[in-house]
Amino acid sequence: MSFILILSLLWSTSVKPVQDWHQERMEIQIIKELYRFRNTHMADSAEQFFADTVKVYMKYLRNVPRKKITESDRKFWKAHPKNKFEITEPIKLIDGTGNTTAIVIGKEYLDGTSFQNERIEIVFNRNKKIISFRGFRLKKEN
Repeated sequence: MSFILILSLLWSTSVKPVQDWHQERMEIQIIKELYRFRNTHMADSAEQFFADTVKVYMKYLRNVPRKKITESDRKFWKAHPKNKFEITEPIKLIDGTGNTTAIVIGKEYLDGTSFQNERIEIVFNRNKKIISFRGFRLKKEN
């Protein structure tokens, strides 16, 4: 009887739990951290998630260095000091040929109280750096 108990204890301690089953993908972790920095207007901290050159940033910036993005964000947050973004739906990931696109749905509060619904598309390269970051206003659904 004790032999069976010893074997069962050895077996249960040698089995490793599957860690990836409950862990979020790196892209989702990056997005959550990025929005934490953006909501507290920490442009310098958010800069680390972008590639050296970003193909598209928001509406007008194309092929810009990440330092330019940081400057742009600082100017925007100076004009909108209460700006924040709230993620309202689970983040969706679409894997492509080496790149991963994340779809983020949420509410952007420009003045801290009124908001507009937005869809954010973030494209990561193979190195998990952001190479594209675009926002699209969503129309209200009836």
